[in-house]
Amino acid sequence: MKIRTLSCLVTVAGCFGVNQSLLAQTADGSMLFSPNVNLSSGGQNGHAGSAGGVLLTTYSLWPNVNWLGYYDKDGDGLANSHEVSLWYTGGANGDTAVEVAHATVPAGTAAPLYNGYRWVQLPSTVGLWYGSWYTIAAQADGVDTWGDLISGSQFAWNTDYIGNNDGSWSRAGRYDSTASWPGAPANQVGSDAIYPAANMGYNLPIVPEPTSLSLFAMGALGVLACVRRIRK
Repeated sequence: MKIRTLSCLVTVAGCFGVNQSLLAQTADGSMLFSPNVNLSSGGQNGHAGSAGGVLLTTYSLWPNVNWLGYYDKDGDGLANSHEVSLWYTGGANGDTAVEVAHATVPAGTAAPLYNGYRWVQLPSTVGLWYGSWYTIAAQADGVDTWGDLISGSQFAWNTDYIGNNDGSWSRAGRYDSTASWPGAPANQVGSDAIYPAANMGYNLPIVPEPTSLSLFAMGALGVLACVRRIRK
């Protein structure tokens, strides 16, 4: 009887695991938003502090995130490193913000450039709750600037992250002072808009740089050598 009960519990647990994996349908190569305009051609924001936006995730998917990025205006490298964080806020006011992902985008060109952003891969994939409020923001320094508050036709929200709402806004730009970091920014500006300093993505098609590939090859050769020695 105990064995049968245990086996039922394992089966139920397995079903939950399958259901969650089926709901986690974020498409490979997806990003929170893609600019439809050249952000470097317009007015640049020199804000020093935190900048980003608040968003309400779709009600039908479990969005996944494993990359965080910071905007590189001319694609020629960043003057300074920048922290990028993603917070679960639990509501539009962000009063109970809890950090769920964090990355430091290094200065220069060390981080790969993709779609106007320098990206850092997270150590593991972070799953977001569907139909929940999140805030994404970067620590800005006033030196590495980005296109000012963008909205409407200037960019496209990815439907893997943002779903249709009931007519009220479900995303907005947010900013705060330097002293507020690392907390989620609370000052809200506009609707259907974002300060495009930070971005997030899932399984981005970023090819490792030659240096990374060579290090991987060296590591693989080292493992093979160890295996041969053990066999001998």
